[in-house]
This record gives sequence, C-alpha cells and structure tokens, in this order.
Amino acid sequence: MSRKVVNIISLFTFLITSVFFIGSSRPDEGMYPLSELGSINLREAGLKIDISEIYNPNGVSHVDALVRVGGCTGSFVSEEGLILTNHHCSFDYVRQASTVENNYLENGFLAKDKSAEIPAQGLTCLITTGYEDVSEKVLQFVEGKEGAERISAINKIRREIVDAYVKSGQDLSAEVAEMFIGKTYILFKYKEIKDVRLVYIPPRSIGEFGGETDNWVWPRHTGDFAFLRAYVAPDGSSKPYSTENVPFKPAKHIEVNPKGVKEGDFVFVLGYPGRTFRNRPAEYLRVEEDVRLPKLQFIFAKAIEELHKLSKQDPELSLAVASKIKMMANVEKNYRGKMLGMSRLSLVDKKRAEEKELQDFIDRNESLKSKYGNLISSVNAGYKTSLDEGAIPYAGLTLNRFSVSFQIIDLLAGYLQSRSQADDKRTRIYQDANIDDLLDEVESLFSSYFPDADAALFGVVAEATKKYPELQSSDILKKYGSVAKPYEQGVADYAEALQNSPVMTREGFFKFMKLSIEELKSANDPLVEMVMELNKYFDESSDRLRAADGKLNPLLADYVNVMMEFKAKSFIPDANSTIRLTYGYIQGYMPADATYYKPVTTLKGVIEKSFSSNKDFTIPAVLRELYAKRDFGAFKDEELDDVPVAILYNLDTTGGNSGSPVMDAFGRLIGLNFDRAFEATVNDYAWSQLYSRSIGVDIRYILWVTQKVGGADYILKELKVM
Repeated sequence: MSRKVVNIISLFTFLITSVFFIGSSRPDEGMYPLSELGSINLREAGLKIDISEIYNPNGVSHVDALVRVGGCTGSFVSEEGLILTNHHCSFDYVRQASTVENNYLENGFLAKDKSAEIPAQGLTCLITTGYEDVSEKVLQFVEGKEGAERISAINKIRREIVDAYVKSGQDLSAEVAEMFIGKTYILFKYKEIKDVRLVYIPPRSIGEFGGETDNWVWPRHTGDFAFLRAYVAPDGSSKPYSTENVPFKPAKHIEVNPKGVKEGDFVFVLGYPGRTFRNRPAEYLRVEEDVRLPKLQFIFAKAIEELHKLSKQDPELSLAVASKIKMMANVEKNYRGKMLGMSRLSLVDKKRAEEKELQDFIDRNESLKSKYGNLISSVNAGYKTSLDEGAIPYAGLTLNRFSVSFQIIDLLAGYLQSRSQADDKRTRIYQDANIDDLLDEVESLFSSYFPDADAALFGVVAEATKKYPELQSSDILKKYGSVAKPYEQGVADYAEALQNSPVMTREGFFKFMKLSIEELKSANDPLVEMVMELNKYFDESSDRLRAADGKLNPLLADYVNVMMEFKAKSFIPDANSTIRLTYGYIQGYMPADATYYKPVTTLKGVIEKSFSSNKDFTIPAVLRELYAKRDFGAFKDEELDDVPVAILYNLDTTGGNSGSPVMDAFGRLIGLNFDRAFEATVNDYAWSQLYSRSIGVDIRYILWVTQKVGGADYILKELKVM
C-alpha cells in the first residue's frame, strides 16, 4: 500500500472522529470540514455525483486537485499541471517579473508554449497529503505553563513537530494548525512544489477591472483569473526552477464546463479559507470593533493615499509599490465593510446578551458554577491588554510589513545575532546551508527599495501618533504627537536618516554582514538606531499581548466547552486555512429596500462601465472591438444574449478562498471565487443566508478572454473545451 493511500486512510479515520467536529447535531455554519461531508445531504441539495467523488479516503477525488497557491487556493485543470487561480493571487509574482519596458502586470503575459513560461519567483504550491491529530503532544508539552511562557511553549512544540515531519522525507512541508484555541492541534502534511511558472495572465485592465471602486462590490465585472503551471524534476521530485524540470502530473484535475450555470443552479466550492472568528467571545468582538479594525483602517488609508501620490511621479516606484497598495487597499475597504456590518447587526451587544444567558445557565448548575463561574469575567479581563495596546501593534505591522528599510535592517540584525548561535539553532534562512537564500532575499529587498516610499510610510505612522496617544509611549514617536504637521516631519526625518545610512546600499549591507551585532548597534547610524529602537518598542508590545494570549488560551478552550454544553449543538472550528467545503446556489439578493441584484453580470456591463471617466474602468481596445462585432464565439449565453462575466452565490467563503474552484452539480468547474459582496465582509464574525454572498468570475468569461483577447487557443485545447 502506498504512503499516500495510508495517509489518506488515516486522514479519513481522523476526520470522522471528534477532532474537527464536536457534538452530534449539524452545525449552522456553511463552511464544512471534510469530517462533515457524510452528514450533509448534498444529494437533496442538488449534487448529482457521489460524495466520494468530492472526497474519497480510498482513492482519488476532487480534493486531490486542490492546491494552496501562496495565501490563496488554486486547482489543477489539466493533466499537465495547469493551475487556475485568481489574477490577484498571482499579482505580486507578475509584478516581480515585470519591468517598465516589459510590464506584464499592466499589459498581461502569454507564454506561446511551455518553453516560454516564466518563473513565478518565490511562489510554491502545496498539495495536501495527510493530517494527524497532535493535540495530546502539544497539550502535554505546555501543561502547567501560563502567560507568555505558555504561548512560547505552544509555538516551540509546533515548530518541533513540523521540523520532525519535514525531515522525515522528500518534498515535504507542514504546519500545525490550532483548530480550537487551547484545545485541538492538527498537523497538516503537504507535498511542496517549488517550480511554479506563469502561463497566461490577462492585462491588469481585465484582471483588476473595477479596481478599488468595485472591490467588495456587486454588480462586478472583473476577469480575476490567471493560469500557472507546476513543474517538478524528471523523477517527480520537487526542485526549484530548472530548464530540465517537467510539468507536474496531478493525481486529479477538475474538468471545465464551458456551458456554465444559470440562476438557481446548485454549486459548491472547495478551498482553504483563511480566518474566521465566529467562536470568539463578545470582548474579542469589542476589540475588533473598537481597536483593530478602525485603527488599522486609518493607518492603511493614509498609507494608500501617500503611496498613490508618489506612484504618479515615478513609473518604477509605481511598479514596486503596486502590490503593497493593492494589499492595503483590499484590507482597508474590507475593514470598512466589517465595521459597518458589526454596527448594523449589533454583534457585540448580541454576543453580550448570549453570554448573559450562558452565565445564568452556569449559575443554575453547581457543578458548572464551580468550574466556570468566573469564566466570562476572566475572559473579559484577558482582553484588557489588547484594548490598552491600541494602535501600537498596527503601527509596527505597517512598518515591518511594508517598509523595505525596516526589513533590511531587521534581516541584517537577525543575521548578526544568529552568528552567536550553533548553526542548527538558527532560523532557517540564517543557517550556513541557506546562505544563497539569504543573499537572494537581500537582493530582492534592495531591488524593491525606494527611499521616498519608506519615508512616506514612516510619515504615516507619525501622523497616527498624533491621532492615537498610546503611540506616544515611544520616545521616538512621541515628538510627532506634539508637532503641527506630524506627517511632513516624519517624512523629512526618516528621509534624512535613509540618505545618510551606509547600511542602505548593497555594498554597505555586505560590509556590515562581516561585523558583530554589537558593532552594528554602536555604528552611530541614526537609521539603524531608530529602526532597532522602534522594533524593540513593538516587540515589547508583542510580549505583553503574548502574555495576555497565554492567559486566555485555556480560558477560551473552556469557553468553547461550556458554550457547546449550553447550546447543546455541534461546533466546528473557525476557518484557519485548512480545507473546507461550502455549497449553495447561484442567487441574487436585496442589499437595500426595493433593490434586487441579479446573480449574473455580462460583457455589456463591462462596456457600460468603461465609458466612465474613472480610470478603474479602463479596458483594452480589443475588448471594445470584440463587443462591437459581437464576437462571443462559443461562450455566449443564449438567454442573456451575451458573455457572462461574474456570478453571485450564497456560499460561505472568506479570505483564502480566493482562487477556489466553483463547481456545478457534476463537479465541473464553472467559475473561480474571488470576492464577497460588501455586506458579506462581516462574514468572518457572523454568517447569514440573508446577506452573505460570494462572487466568482464565470468560466465562460475566462475562456472567452483567454481565446479572444489572449489568443491562447492552445490553453483551451489543453482544457479540452475546443
């Protein structure tokens, strides 16, 4: 029996136990783990194939066709390793392959044949091969530990479990996911593919049509798709890019249905949804509504504004920061939707009312009262640190995630500090065997370094310091809270430090790599001193939050236990990038009084929007020409008398489901999930059939664009649709 079959049988045995699913009745949520598939009457809902074709522990199924593509989902759609995912999931890799002269991001990219496919630098794909319950091992390791020590111990044992598995074979990757906080931990096992290449990327004016104007909005007309291909060595092992590599042969690929679907049709999605927070207490929701969402939204909105200004002045800088702007803009608008939804639905108040009933339930039972009597008050107290820290972690996130100079200095400091450790104790990238990876990272950072962008980001944090007094607990940031123009002052101060820092050149960086961490600290470099002091400040905040999380960890496990007993119903874990299924129907909705949105948009809508003066609605000239000639080819919907562009459905999705295949009743791919309606951004906290709608690009638009705009008939032949 092969290792894969053994792993899959073990997976199935594991899934039908209580690891994923606690209780006996059907859960309310629509994001089902594989363990629940047998208890859902998908046949009655409209599925026309056997459930074993979706997931089969003893053979090949649709699950084998799924891949994790970075932070997104993708699926194999041919025998030759062709992957279909979202344009926005490949965005940064296309950007990295682009130059001002050969701007694939703006103009699109088509490989004429396999030999012309280009590497998606840094992108790997993961194929799930097995699961293992490691809860007992984790909980035994952390027994008796509290506060920050508990969180550090959890992270340590998780790393050790992953490292042990990865070293046990070839081409392996893994993660230990927390299914229920402080309660359940699962080792997810993957085959890693290290050579992924760009095949066909539509122009940005198609793949990102509507831009931020239409983001999180229906009706939608975005051709958010991209074709990639996975490659392996001739012996089937995973190797980095090499001209000797060959297309990967997946165990399963998903058939494409070029006829699409219509309103009312049954559809389902398999994917790796990112994070939801539906099992969290009221005080957590309060932190979200009062702290994380509004403060990060403010910082990101200001950052987007300033980076846009710089982008207009410099085409190279514009290309370098495009991914940053896109990422922040996506989050910023999503958070606005979440805040609106939480307020509109009074989620915190409703959760508080539920917890009052829970407390009454506990108090009526002496056994429960002795165990959980102070649970809710203890949980509430545990979130005080998050309220007190306020904007501090989000200022740190902005600088450490988006400022290249912060990343360069942090990388250098980390390398110098690691040199005092034994090689096997160092972080992977600092180990001697991985020096080439470290140097590649250095080169990548410097190639994307633009001082004006970094200075602007520092200015944004300076501006936030004036708005959020908690940031003034940093001596460096304190002065900006008292100046009349904190943004301008921050930009000027940081720009001067950048200009005068010898570290911020390739030559200077490599010279400092030969020094010690003490010599770096004593180099009298104002930029290094500023960055290291701020990182110390942000790390201290993280330490306080980690200590609070450590105290909350066992409390939240108890919270789930007693809430389950109170509700006498099934619980499933919040989404955490592990595989889930959601199903429903192609269905419109009413976002406001007397307003009904149909669930299918067409090419006509693209053309109509293109007449706007809004640059987000610019389209390639060929698109207008094709529409004028009504050259719809084989992809015209007879009822609509047009090419369908996007579809709307009442499925339960979240971030991470981007790129998930949308499949019909026969398991054929009819669309590609890429977004949610604005009202559905609150899904991460509460999902409802009434307002939760997800958005996908219709397969007919994907095929039409690929053939008529891209001229890539060979892809359609590979998909066996022509």
